[in-house]
Amino acid sequence: MPNKSSYNKIIDNWIKARNSAIVNKPVIDFADYINSKGTIFDIGCGTGLPIAKYLSDCDFSITGIDQSVKMIETAKSAGIQNSVFQTCDFFDFETDQKFNGIIAWDSLFHFPKERQSEIYSKVYHLLAPGDYFLFTHGKEEDEHTDSMFGEQFYYSCLSKDYVLDLMKELGFEIIYSVENFVEEKDQRDWVVLARKK
Repeated sequence: MPNKSSYNKIIDNWIKARNSAIVNKPVIDFADYINSKGTIFDIGCGTGLPIAKYLSDCDFSITGIDQSVKMIETAKSAGIQNSVFQTCDFFDFETDQKFNGIIAWDSLFHFPKERQSEIYSKVYHLLAPGDYFLFTHGKEEDEHTDSMFGEQFYYSCLSKDYVLDLMKELGFEIIYSVENFVEEKDQRDWVVLARKK
């Protein structure tokens, strides 16, 4: 997959884009659901801005991972309080900690299609009972490459119905499921907030 090296190459453009990006309302809702001083795991945290910074400012402790060395270097230098950032593949991430919140905002679609179904059981295992998982996703099963800032990126996803069935089977309760989410200039095919029963 080209994504790791592609993100390293576009880091300067990415910083410009993300440093001025809004914190989307679902992220704010997610933070409101979690008890104060909770722990949050950010899958594909990028540079930490604006999401990890916002969550840190809400008094949460953040663990952020990303495959891009340049993204993690930038996140570490951003001065975000109560945060730990590491270069890591999600499937290689191991901890005994159970998080109060897990967020995957614009990251799951970079995972290999053949491993997409593994995501949800791992997230379920990493979450504390009664706590929350927020993610963005495509609606239709898909696998393709596309360009961003002149570099190629890989994307994939499973169908919305398959993911919902899988999550319910694991023991997730769907708090909300929003298709065609739009806020200012931002658009997402599908936004889901789920809770581990």
